[in-house]
Amino acid sequence: MTYMFEYPQYVRIALDDNIENKYPRFGLYAYGEGFLTEKLRRMYFTGIPVLFIPGNAGSHEQVRSIASVSLRKSQKDRTPFHFDFFTVSLGKDYSALYGGVLMEETIYVAHCINKILSLYKGNMNNVVLIGHSMGGIIAKGAVLLVPNANPSTVSIIINLATPSMPSLVFDNTFATYYYNLEKKANQIKDAGITVVSIAGGPRDIVVPANQAIDPIADINILTTSIPDVWKSTDHLCILWCKQLVLSIVRFLFDSVDYTQKPARIYNDPARKLEALSYHFLHRSSGKRLYHFKEKFNFDKNGEWIENIQRQYTWESKVNSSRKGSTYLMIRLTDPRDHLTIETINLETKDWLFACSASNLQGYSRVCDWGWNLTNRTRMAPDHLHKLRRVVDLDTQEIKYPHVTHIVIRMTSEDLENNVIVTIDGYSHEKRILPIKSRNWVIANLFNSDLSGLIDFAPGQTRYYVTLDKINVIDVELKNIECKNIKGPVHTSIELLESWNSGTSQTIFLSEIDNGPKTMKVQTHYNYNTNSSAILRMTLEPKCAYKFSIKEGGIIDQISYSDKNMTPPLIVTMALCIYFGLVFESCVALSIICLFAIGTCCSVIFLGSLAHGIAVRFLARAIAFSVTWADWLLGGLNQLPFFTTILVISLVPATCGALSMIISVFLHFLKLTRIYEDYLEELLMTCLQHFTFGRVFRNRTRTDITNTNENTQQKIVDYMILFILWSFVAISAMPSVLVWAKNFSYSTRLLTEDSILLVSWETLAVCSTLELVQMSSKSSESWILSNILRFLSWIMLSTAATVRPSFYQWFIPPFVALVIAILSLHCIITKRLNS
Repeated sequence: MTYMFEYPQYVRIALDDNIENKYPRFGLYAYGEGFLTEKLRRMYFTGIPVLFIPGNAGSHEQVRSIASVSLRKSQKDRTPFHFDFFTVSLGKDYSALYGGVLMEETIYVAHCINKILSLYKGNMNNVVLIGHSMGGIIAKGAVLLVPNANPSTVSIIINLATPSMPSLVFDNTFATYYYNLEKKANQIKDAGITVVSIAGGPRDIVVPANQAIDPIADINILTTSIPDVWKSTDHLCILWCKQLVLSIVRFLFDSVDYTQKPARIYNDPARKLEALSYHFLHRSSGKRLYHFKEKFNFDKNGEWIENIQRQYTWESKVNSSRKGSTYLMIRLTDPRDHLTIETINLETKDWLFACSASNLQGYSRVCDWGWNLTNRTRMAPDHLHKLRRVVDLDTQEIKYPHVTHIVIRMTSEDLENNVIVTIDGYSHEKRILPIKSRNWVIANLFNSDLSGLIDFAPGQTRYYVTLDKINVIDVELKNIECKNIKGPVHTSIELLESWNSGTSQTIFLSEIDNGPKTMKVQTHYNYNTNSSAILRMTLEPKCAYKFSIKEGGIIDQISYSDKNMTPPLIVTMALCIYFGLVFESCVALSIICLFAIGTCCSVIFLGSLAHGIAVRFLARAIAFSVTWADWLLGGLNQLPFFTTILVISLVPATCGALSMIISVFLHFLKLTRIYEDYLEELLMTCLQHFTFGRVFRNRTRTDITNTNENTQQKIVDYMILFILWSFVAISAMPSVLVWAKNFSYSTRLLTEDSILLVSWETLAVCSTLELVQMSSKSSESWILSNILRFLSWIMLSTAATVRPSFYQWFIPPFVALVIAILSLHCIITKRLNS
């Protein structure tokens, strides 16, 4: 975790008066520590500008981790430049849910970029943007969606846990925002902006890894893949994880062109991408970007060691007194088409070469020089935080002429650190274990054992397991047996996806015990490619292993007994299977069943509580006593037309979403009142059997039974409508939250989506006037029900589109249309019957 070295301070930077008056909730700040803050107060900026954009309801103070580490690095390394960090305060608005706020924040950030550049008086022409969560979306929007925006004012965009694909789209403005970002994404490439999207991995339950994949990013990567990080971070930890912050800061420093005065970020995208790839993908040496020489001359006095074994481990002698370099030679032979080399504690930067052994030294042939292959190596994760480096070579891809050996170079300083080198030569095809799902329907419902036990014999380091069209995998270590080894065993499993080069997931199985070791991974399968996900397994060559691989799933069985529902049910199931929505449909039906159970329990046990809350609210709002408020609430239930007028009158004064929420609450109160009437009817039925109930003798048992059946049907109808209203009202919550957050600035929500506003008004009117009846059995109802089923099947088909979340905002207007049709049908039926 990162800590501040001095007390962090935030200096407010004022924008133009018209902007400040238009956006009073927002603010721009410069970050400083200690004596540097005085320069900021004088508006004296000489560094490279970096603007941090917080996420949904985030704080501008979240910049302090990255800013403080950057400040300390520039002072420690005494670099001739530094970074100036700016941050914006975007209030506590819910930009992740409400499109109107998202566009306001985007426009304000665009003004901030222009203001920051104006502080440098022409010495800087672009800024670096770092966005957390929705801040990353705002960063791209400020470049693409703001009128007269100039993409050249941004050089680098770093997105941290940014949802490039939204999971919830509640309004048309939000969907249009994302759609326009996709439509204009090419402008970012044309402007030479370097984009990196970093996701937290399995621990981030807010923004999953597949949701953070940005199609326009130069690199999409998980924190589990970044060298020296190799751990999953949650949605907030990604801001202050020290290993990750150091990687970001080092990338920024290596992206600076020192030759310019003043120093600034490289204009060449290739130079920025080189630094980006080094620090986030293929870091092979130290903490700074290192350029390897293509050819390297070897030490003439070095010691040459050649071992012709296919698999072996070499260890340096402790306290070795040798002064020259040591070279391990690996002879290339035809059957050995792949070579895995893993080193521990080898710190020299240039250490792997290909050469042609043409000179004699004693009785063996050695090399004078070699082609440098160190840039193909990478740092590997290690549970003990040792320097572990690895390379997987396809010897057939080495195109240098007359190559006979692969050479590992170790200096005398390396030998003092007890260097360990593991070499594994093998035929690639023999190390691949293909795993396929047995039945896609069964795999979606049950846990499917794909392979049973897989045995790995000792002496081999690298294995690959290919996963063909498998989404969730459980890998369990059943047994491990080691010989002649002390301390914990290093074993790692990495999930690799060729379509997402940086989204690997890693687990360490490092300790010997009798308990199971399990790895759960999600492959984010891409149906647009024929490639399969791969499990890359790194094993300890002195150990034997047994693994079990299973495909994850759920069991959910739902049965129906209504024969009249059989034809539409069959069609719905067929569509779900055709669109591949079996799993999603089971989850949706389970949620509906749980919500229905919860509604019944709420009506039975919480009806009096909800009524008491409503009475106390009315008493406080209108300054009435509780008795008068109770009487008024009962009158509202008896006068639906008057209630409708009161609910609709809230729209021009507040927002349409609030009227929708209130109408749902009133519908719940009505449902509880009907339930109380039903209990009263049951009581009357019991009293008719006693002699003292003379008043009830005139009522026949048939009349009472019919009354109870009608009441039961009415409760069912009201509960179905309440469940429908409640799910639709979820889309109204973001608007209500934004309205409540900004009530001190304006009592009216001016950015409400017009389509949703009409939908809320329609649903509120139909609910309070009680226009909808579900139990009509006229001949027209059969035609109407089929029309509604056809419309629901169309809505179901949107879940199988490439961007299903973009159609979520259709639900409120779609339901409003259906309710309007039902209401119109009920009105016409009543008039015809009268």
